[in-house]
Amino acid sequence: MAFLLRYLPAVLFAGTFTICAPILSLGLRAATPMPEMVVLSDKLDVWRADAPKYNTVFIGTSRTFYHIDPAAVEAAAAANGCPDMRAFNFGVFGMTGAELDWTTGEILSASGAALRTLVLEDPLPQPRAMDEATNERARWFHGPDYWDGAVDNIRSYPESRSKRLFRTGIFLYGVAFDLSGVGLGAALVFPPVSTEAFEPPDVSRRGFEPLGSVLTENIIARREEFVSNPEGFDSALKRYGAASDEPVAERAAYIAERLRSIEARGVNAALYVSPDLGELDRTPRVGGALSALDPSLDVYNYNQPDQYADLFERDVWHDFSHLLPVGAERLSVHLGTEICDSWKRDAGETNDAVR
Repeated sequence: MAFLLRYLPAVLFAGTFTICAPILSLGLRAATPMPEMVVLSDKLDVWRADAPKYNTVFIGTSRTFYHIDPAAVEAAAAANGCPDMRAFNFGVFGMTGAELDWTTGEILSASGAALRTLVLEDPLPQPRAMDEATNERARWFHGPDYWDGAVDNIRSYPESRSKRLFRTGIFLYGVAFDLSGVGLGAALVFPPVSTEAFEPPDVSRRGFEPLGSVLTENIIARREEFVSNPEGFDSALKRYGAASDEPVAERAAYIAERLRSIEARGVNAALYVSPDLGELDRTPRVGGALSALDPSLDVYNYNQPDQYADLFERDVWHDFSHLLPVGAERLSVHLGTEICDSWKRDAGETNDAVR
């Protein structure tokens, strides 16, 4: 009895905190605007102001941000008979599933009648490190509105049960951190001071940033690793087409659900599979599984060295996951040409200009 009485205050405090903290946290969240997020917030501002100018949008990770040049996409489309394509790059480095779902909704809400095609990249999985689940951006996207998207992302990502379980634990940790109010409360009382300067996205290039035009320590380190490891390029290529027991059907269904929800709103939807040496054993098969699941959905599957040899020459790569600007231009030409072909099929045309 004395033992219980000794720890009763701590138990009561923990119980009271568990009940009251989420209520206060959710109240603060409702009363606090979405925080500024590097690249994402900037692009949203541009999109909300200029959405009627564009009919084609690409949403995805850094492999959209650095890989898709709207000007090159448009030029290739025009050369193929689609002179009116106007593209916008909504790539944001590190974009996860919950973030992509939310961004897609924001783009559709502000697009109006002009938007014709929305191309999604398969988002990154949920974090597997605690600090990645508690920074300001991650904290915001661990709120209740985003739980379904995060769980879908974890559930569908093709990896072992142990890795999926670990990712689930990190997600729950992020949720608990958000509901505790600790992160939001601290940010309100002690506004964070950024120690790293980020350049805003170059609006003149409609969201595209040539990789290397803005240097950070991470970008420099990735480049040095690639240059100093020439044998790694050939080793990565060998993973393409290798036998794998990694199931991708759930991931294909995850993407198909999102594409169909976009098409239900009267907008063409497609999957973009970026060249990525680190994922040659997974993303090409996801794209193939989606095509098999629903042949009516467009899949621009460029992570296939045997189909797109010009994208897998070593001198067009910045690192093992990203292309140099010359590679991005080649990729953008493929996209513009193939999206135009899709427009022609939809219009029942073959050689005439699509307007």
